Amino acid sequence: MALSKKEKNLMNVIYEIASKNTGQCLIAPLKILSAIPYKVKFSESDLQPILDALSYDGYFEYELTSKKGEPVYLITLKEKGNAYEREKKHNRKKIYARIIMTIICALLSWAVKMIIDAIIK
Repeated sequence: MALSKKEKNLMNVIYEIASKNTGQCLIAPLKILSAIPYKVKFSESDLQPILDALSYDGYFEYELTSKKGEPVYLITLKEKGNAYEREKKHNRKKIYARIIMTIICALLSWAVKMIIDAIIK
């Protein structure tokens, strides 16, 4: 399943933090927002709906709790969330394969054109 740019960036942050701690982590919303690159237009109002979507897709479970009066998310990666890095590498390989196939087809088309031009002349 293809994730949007915001979902990918949020999942990268969550996976990086949670995978270091046996698949679970406590993380404040501000820490999540500060870890997302600035080039991605990600606001605080985007956080909850995207967390809900990723949770619904089976990447992780989360619960909003408070620690010392501040809100924090208790996030537990599920099977799909633990395999996120592998899925990301697999998608990257698929993209490279498509690019290579496109280049091969373009070269083959050029070679066929050259052969046909040589036969016609």
